Amino acid sequence: MRPIPLLFLLILQACSQTDKPLFEELTPEQTGIAFANTVVQDGDNNVLKYPYYFNGGGVAVGDLNNDGLADVYFTGNSVPNKLYLNRTVFQKEEGAEAKIHFDNVTDKAGVAAPTGWKTGVTLADVNADGWLDIYVCRSAQSDSTLRRNLLFINNHADATGVPTFTERAAEYGIADDSYSTQGAFFDYDRDGDLDLFVLNHSLPQYAGFSKLLGTLKTEKSAHFGSKLYRNDGTPTAPRFVDVSATSGLINNVLSFGLGVAVSDVNGDGWPDLYISNDFNEEDYLLLNIPDATPGEAHFRNVIKTATGHTSLYSMGSDVADINNDARPDIITLDMLPATNERIKLSSGDDNFDKYNQLLRAGFHPQTMRNMVQLNTGQGATFSEIGQLAGVSNTDWSWSALLADYDGDGWKDLFVTNGYEKDYTNMQFLKYTVDERVKAQQGAQAATVDQILDKMPGIDVGGYLFRNNGDSSLTFRDITQDWGLARAVKANGAAYADLDNDGDLDLLANVMNGPVVVYRNRAVEEGRGTFLAIDLAHNNPTPQLIGTKVWVYAGGRVQYEEFSPVRGFQSCSYGPLRFGMGGHQVADSVRIVYPDNHTQLLVNVPVKTPLQPRYEQAVAGFVYPAEAPAPFVTTPVPGWVQTPVDTNDFKQQSLLPYQFSYSGPKLATGDVNGDGRLDVYACGPKNQAGALFLQQADGALMRAAVPAFEADKQSQDEAAAFFDADSDGDLDLYVVSGGYPFAAGDPLLQDRLYLNDGKGDFSKSSGGLPVEHQAGSCVVPLDVDGDKDLDLFVGTRFVSGQYPRSEPSFVLLNSGKGSFSKAPASVLPLPPSLICDARAADLNKDGKPDLILVGEWMAPTVLLNEGGRFADATKQWLPANQEGWWNCLSVADFDNDGDMDMVAGNYGLNSQFKASPARPVQLTHGDFDGDGRIDPFMTYFVQGKAYPYASRDEALGQVNFLKARFPDYNRYANVTLTDLFAPDELAKGTVLNAKSLQSTYYENKNDKFVAHPLPVEAQFAPVFALEPVDFDHDGDLDLLLGGNITQARVRVGRSDASYIPLLENQRGHFRFRANAGIRGDVRGLANIGEGSVVVGVNGKGLVRLTPPPAPPLKDRGGVIH
Repeated sequence: MRPIPLLFLLILQACSQTDKPLFEELTPEQTGIAFANTVVQDGDNNVLKYPYYFNGGGVAVGDLNNDGLADVYFTGNSVPNKLYLNRTVFQKEEGAEAKIHFDNVTDKAGVAAPTGWKTGVTLADVNADGWLDIYVCRSAQSDSTLRRNLLFINNHADATGVPTFTERAAEYGIADDSYSTQGAFFDYDRDGDLDLFVLNHSLPQYAGFSKLLGTLKTEKSAHFGSKLYRNDGTPTAPRFVDVSATSGLINNVLSFGLGVAVSDVNGDGWPDLYISNDFNEEDYLLLNIPDATPGEAHFRNVIKTATGHTSLYSMGSDVADINNDARPDIITLDMLPATNERIKLSSGDDNFDKYNQLLRAGFHPQTMRNMVQLNTGQGATFSEIGQLAGVSNTDWSWSALLADYDGDGWKDLFVTNGYEKDYTNMQFLKYTVDERVKAQQGAQAATVDQILDKMPGIDVGGYLFRNNGDSSLTFRDITQDWGLARAVKANGAAYADLDNDGDLDLLANVMNGPVVVYRNRAVEEGRGTFLAIDLAHNNPTPQLIGTKVWVYAGGRVQYEEFSPVRGFQSCSYGPLRFGMGGHQVADSVRIVYPDNHTQLLVNVPVKTPLQPRYEQAVAGFVYPAEAPAPFVTTPVPGWVQTPVDTNDFKQQSLLPYQFSYSGPKLATGDVNGDGRLDVYACGPKNQAGALFLQQADGALMRAAVPAFEADKQSQDEAAAFFDADSDGDLDLYVVSGGYPFAAGDPLLQDRLYLNDGKGDFSKSSGGLPVEHQAGSCVVPLDVDGDKDLDLFVGTRFVSGQYPRSEPSFVLLNSGKGSFSKAPASVLPLPPSLICDARAADLNKDGKPDLILVGEWMAPTVLLNEGGRFADATKQWLPANQEGWWNCLSVADFDNDGDMDMVAGNYGLNSQFKASPARPVQLTHGDFDGDGRIDPFMTYFVQGKAYPYASRDEALGQVNFLKARFPDYNRYANVTLTDLFAPDELAKGTVLNAKSLQSTYYENKNDKFVAHPLPVEAQFAPVFALEPVDFDHDGDLDLLLGGNITQARVRVGRSDASYIPLLENQRGHFRFRANAGIRGDVRGLANIGEGSVVVGVNGKGLVRLTPPPAPPLKDRGGVIH
């Protein structure tokens, strides 16, 4: 049989791929490239005066002399730039390895630019003569004449193949004298010529924190804000005009632009801009508005509606399709380290008040880590999944380059990083404070040179991440295996096929060292095949930048845009390369040029570069309309949930997130007997819950209930409609709770409201026993078999003493609406952080059982043994299911006649990774005897468990640690057993989380089998689940709601979920679409006819209704 030898060959190929690294670092002697960006500090010129002193230089790669080989240009900050022509020697023998070599032609070419502080470099054919020109940005200097950007126009190559250049920036109108980082040429108005965007940055006086930051957002600057230059000439005779003031760009003094990416992010055919901003100002996503009239803004910043949060100190960026859904995704780089030591040395106190002040001043949420913004395909909206992807922590990073380096058809990630002098190091900052104090006390102040000598560097090296390529949206750190073991402090970087063997090589501009060149050996080693698409070979150059290409092969689509400016201060101008994963022929290739001319090529061989001809394209390509929204969303008027503005971290500084923002949960029932489900929305402290009556058309109308208003000082944590007094109508039980209330507070008393049969409620005066505990959930069920409904009431934490909890309890119904607390023996459950519960007859004995979920516990099964419960978790659940479970849904999801369940967990998109072998743990106790609970969480970093708390946080919690760890260096590598002595730890209790995946538990012969929900369900914590058969196939589909925006500053927001809909086919779930609702969803309630009500913290209710037609579509919809 033929498949057997094919499989054998694939196995041999896979084995051979591990024999040698993918990349080989070439020496300067091999390449002939001897450039080094040497930057020296002294008392007048240093990183303390100019924080971008060590940001480094850029790299541009492109064929500057039209000989078919990629040449290289490097910028030097204070040293001359260098141009190297590619003189690679090709061997005559077939398959022989070419010898990559370059010649330094800088002086002859006239592109050294010896003066000024050079930063970014861009290649483009600015005057449309078929030869690439060079645009160099400059910054730093106080003398504006030394900041003027440079445009080197290509005069073509001489007989020896060396091109010469003439500097003509002023003549063309683009000698911008701002503090520039990078330029990007693109045709923003699609008039057939290249326009120019110049990315600029502000100065140190605007980088710090100030109460005036909000007002500075409107303060303009001619030299700090970015610029847009429109080409009002012709393609061959450009004349650039500054249209920044009317273009919609943001040019305030807080703009610290370090990265720019050009891409059509919303698929409307118009190029958009993503701007990475350092310091306090958020990034900008500038959508290109196609119907803008002359003189009006052409761009609109949509970052606040497109993303939930961005990187804090955003630096380099890239835009590419990481999951092969034909949509551009965005990555931005930041400074969060990968090692525990570096994390601790870069982490201070968690200042939530400062963070909130920035939000109130109008700044978008930001967190210090790399971000991967996954394109949802629903408008310009993104889910940030960098931590799930595994690429969030790469330390002080600069260039991000997404490309397929191994030819498997999935884009990998190369990251440069490192910094010459780390002025953010906490130990260094402590030293500067100590020196300042000494000077104030009369001691001799440290000199600038002494301070600079104390400043450490960051030598961690670059990263290579291989795309796992299985739609898991994850990457694997393969830096060592792929040959990048040597640590270098690199800034700008670019990729190109330097030896024309088909794969992409890498180059990086190194700070104070020789550049690095990594030769890719993928083709030589048979790891994969590549299709090169050389757009420039036969085409007029104005039609190149912004061209889109879709490649189809093997049932898969890949998508790329020709946008040369990528990474940081760099440019990769060359053929597009698609890894074909072994395919020798592409089924088809669709090309769409910026002017909407298009061509479709079929059965394209991979071995020979494709050189399409623009004249063969036809006009009139129409971009497909966005897929219809999966739901019609209708706001419910009359009530907006308004939680009290509070800061739980002031009560317990080590909480993972705030618990006060817990609602609104929802309860449904037909309260007025009209056959329609009505809704109760739980109210926060100082706001009454609200009853909404469903009308004949499905709309919800709020009903006035004075009894609810009278109890508004309590906080509703949950509610349930049930017939408490056996009179045939639905009464309402409301659970009181919430972190704002101290233990024993009378406002923690639960409430029972009796229905008069018409939907009018009055509070029961003596129907409930006195229980002043913080509750979390309630489940009506007939515990004792007397035909009335009793109640299980779950409790959670004790305010200010997390994770201490009090026992949950059962209330037995007299049958007439009065309840008594059942003996503890009825419910053999230790105090637990219960979050949700459901009743179901799991073992089919006719008695309702209980399933519970909560934090730091496994889902728990309590079987009803005739009026008392027995813990049967070990019989029903697999081992090691402890997690941070938030919610539960129980139903027959696989249609086999028994009850399955789905449990919402914390998800996989965080710094916390949990497994049985490497759990997240919470060790809590009063370690210093001050009467407070000290909750220390530990998590694994690179194979070892460390406390999550920074030194400042740990010392703020336990006073005696100050003497043990007087500086940051001593704390940087401590474990929990280093932090506390054995007798101190003996006072504590350890809780575990071994699984953080939201999970479907399939009931197989009275045992639950765990199946992780699809990856889209793991984007954020899940707090609400609602099963509804949306597609009418007889299987219950599932809506999931969640997110946490009230988290610690360092943890950051978990807001990547937009209420995903999972389609169910006999217990097999797959992602279909997002409902598109943002925010912290805490309630989902099915009210019939496919309508679901959504409760979002701090917002009003929303009703989701599936449209009558067309049916829900896959997230695909790619162009063919």
